Amino acid sequence: MLIGLYGGTFDPVHLGHTNAAMQVKDALGLSQVHLVLAARPGHRSEPRESEEDRWRMLCLACEEHDGLFADDTELRRDGTSYTYDTLAGIGAKKRGIIPCWILGQDAFATLPSWYRWRDLLGLCNLIVVERPGDVRKEGAELSALCAQHEVDQLTETEVGQVYRLHLPMKQLSATQIRADIAAGNEVQHLLAPRVCAYINEHQLYGKSENVV
Repeated sequence: MLIGLYGGTFDPVHLGHTNAAMQVKDALGLSQVHLVLAARPGHRSEPRESEEDRWRMLCLACEEHDGLFADDTELRRDGTSYTYDTLAGIGAKKRGIIPCWILGQDAFATLPSWYRWRDLLGLCNLIVVERPGDVRKEGAELSALCAQHEVDQLTETEVGQVYRLHLPMKQLSATQIRADIAAGNEVQHLLAPRVCAYINEHQLYGKSENVV
């Protein structure tokens, strides 16, 4: 069984995240997509808000979509949140599941900086989501990986595949959303209603009164 895994700090989770997850789910016929909260990411700056707040917002966002699940695997593990460790844990516990790790072209281009990146394809398939107009910026190491593992059609019973999807994605930025909230700009159209309400209630991201 193919399942999708979509990792991120989700700081905050926005409609671009959930739209991407649902589009990949539908395009590949995945039974479900887990949005994996990166608790302590090793290759990016510390999230603005706490693990607890980001987790609650993620749960609220996923509750609005059939087949999307908030995943706290990395919250329950000590130390830095590495994708390799998350995938290794899934493989050890759930035989018969074929994980498909979903990431955008921008994140894929940084893959050689990830912990044990060469070993990831022994544990999953990589689903690379490309927006129209994306320019690939892939170094020699990544190009060599793609030459060996990239496929035109995904085989549902195997790991070790790199598969690219061209989808009409919502181009939203959590960084910009945080800045808009702090500045008092409206963001209701960028977030799930229950996520907006949570930010409003808990005064997250330096929110001014009556912003969301």
